[in-house]
Amino acid sequence: MNEFFRRFLELWRHITGQIRSRGLLGIISNLEYVAARWKNESLSLCHRTTLEKRERYSYTRLETPQSIRVVELLPARLLDSTLRFNVHHTSVHDQRFAYTAVSYAWGKRKPGQDLLVECDGRRAYIPPTLHSALVRIREQKITSQFIWADALCIDQADDDDAAAKDEKSAQVSMMDQIFAHAREVIVDLGELRHEDRTVLSILDHYGSISEKVWTSVNVAAGTASVEDSIRILDALQFPAAQSAFWKSFQRFICRPWFTRVWIIQEFALACSPQFMIGRQFRDAEFLPNAVARAAQHLGILYIQDSFYGSRPNRNTAIADAYFYVLEKHQAVFRIHSARTRLGYQRSLCELLDGTTLYFEATDPRDRVYALLGLSDDENIKQDLYVDYKEAENDFAIRVSLYLSRRQFGIYPLYHCVGDVEGYVSWAMNLTNTREGLANLIGPSGYTKRDMYSACGPARFVRKMSELRVHGLTVRGWILDTITLCMERSMPHDAQLKTPRDLEKHAVWQGLALDWMLSVSPTQPQPEDEFVKTCWRTVIADLVEPSGGEGHGYRRLRDWSSSDRCINTVDRIMRVAYKKWKGDLPESYTLDLTGTELNDLRIYAESFSNTLGRKLALSKEMRTPCVVPYDACEGDNIVIIQGCQIPFVLRRRNDGDGKGEYFRIVGCAYVHGIMDGETVGDGSDVRDIEIW
Repeated sequence: MNEFFRRFLELWRHITGQIRSRGLLGIISNLEYVAARWKNESLSLCHRTTLEKRERYSYTRLETPQSIRVVELLPARLLDSTLRFNVHHTSVHDQRFAYTAVSYAWGKRKPGQDLLVECDGRRAYIPPTLHSALVRIREQKITSQFIWADALCIDQADDDDAAAKDEKSAQVSMMDQIFAHAREVIVDLGELRHEDRTVLSILDHYGSISEKVWTSVNVAAGTASVEDSIRILDALQFPAAQSAFWKSFQRFICRPWFTRVWIIQEFALACSPQFMIGRQFRDAEFLPNAVARAAQHLGILYIQDSFYGSRPNRNTAIADAYFYVLEKHQAVFRIHSARTRLGYQRSLCELLDGTTLYFEATDPRDRVYALLGLSDDENIKQDLYVDYKEAENDFAIRVSLYLSRRQFGIYPLYHCVGDVEGYVSWAMNLTNTREGLANLIGPSGYTKRDMYSACGPARFVRKMSELRVHGLTVRGWILDTITLCMERSMPHDAQLKTPRDLEKHAVWQGLALDWMLSVSPTQPQPEDEFVKTCWRTVIADLVEPSGGEGHGYRRLRDWSSSDRCINTVDRIMRVAYKKWKGDLPESYTLDLTGTELNDLRIYAESFSNTLGRKLALSKEMRTPCVVPYDACEGDNIVIIQGCQIPFVLRRRNDGDGKGEYFRIVGCAYVHGIMDGETVGDGSDVRDIEIW
């Protein structure tokens, strides 16, 4: 009955609106409208076959590669909330079917969770998130609406129907045109929870501030100090650090739409995008002027709380919210930049580099397909054509070959799958591995600010192998082999978002110190000195020191407080180790100064470079290194010409007469060789074939 009253209320609002605008004529026309509507409903209730028992909707193949489907979303029936559609074949240019495109997140798919709808009189199923969005869109009008939504308009069948997969490939390659030519694009962020009303109200306040005023609080741009920014933001009555808003905002920005890779082009290419939150709407500026500003404010509060307050680490709620929001803020920046094109490069390599860390895709191939419509690369849709029949491993090497031909040959070496069965080892990794060290290498093939230079001034040289299909020959130095590896690595998929996340991995830190102490007798250095060298190695000698927030990592050795920081870390780790071993009671605590707590936080935030890594020793040089989790004793430490970070390569020989070749295991930080100390004049460089 609730549905009945909702439908009745909808009719009543329509009638009263017409009466206000059209007087008596409106009354007569609306009485006719209601009579016709009730007649249709009565006939429907009398003659409709139960939808669940009807034949399953089957897609009719599109007539041409340029054709698309749109669905006509029919008005709601009284006493019947079923979503009903008529399916039409058309093109993006056909104004008879001017459509609204829906940008939304599918959500995690579970068997049996899809909801029943009616298509051309037959039963069909769509994801709950899309169902929710379309119900709310339908409520906006009492007439039919033409809609484009991928779950309905593209045949999503996962069977072995080659024709269906070919059609899906063609449709996906047109996604940029579909959203660019839509009459409007509705971005659905999901249902409106009770707490979201307050969140939206505060976000609207952020959006109401002029750009000139907001620029005055931009710490990252250097236009304001942290103290000045806090003073201005407080005067504008924005939430303070203790506000409950930040926890609610954290939940709001963690909605899945913000990290779905397809939404970048859906939003960027839209002529007229609108955000829909529940039944409320916001324009496109909601993203940069409300969401992004709130995230920026949170970052300022975190810096002030952690490094400039009287008691560092005093507000764990702000720290928690900041670490969870940080990646979402990066995603928001990239979504907005793709639309404005400000500071956003359009080569595929640069697009991949800007999205891989922050966006997700159910199908790894979509990480590339979703960017094709944004790239300025010439003929990219011909060179990297969409083909869902192609195996992922074949597509991965095709992407690497494409990047290599476009003069981005170093990039896939660092962002490759590695020694995975069935793959060419230098094939592009299409999943988000959170590989901290490799992610320092950008599209140029170099680290930002030239943090490392293991290869010296040598330039990258490569050619395709004449012996093996997809073999790659590079020039480089085989320096050493790995020995004495730790048995356990930091989890490859760990989420180091908060200091408490780091505490969860305290066992690994204890194992690391245990390894350092066991290996130390083999070293020429005193134990104390070797252990401190290892603590530098664990974070790849990188920190983001206080005062340098927003400017990226720098070498720990170049920070004036590096020795103090390492001494603090070593002291804390040794106490934790003794408690772990039972040599100190659990109740034992260290009294740390504010400066020491600050140093510990800075060090902890650099642990992201250890994800998926473990400590090992170079056999001849006897220097510590952090190597990939699957590195083994006997693997080679190699510097490739033009590559600033060393690699771990695995030597292979198939005995087929083609000679030896190498598989990439990953990159590594090796203490003592990161600045070109071992490459000399290049006279001993050799060819290295990678497959």
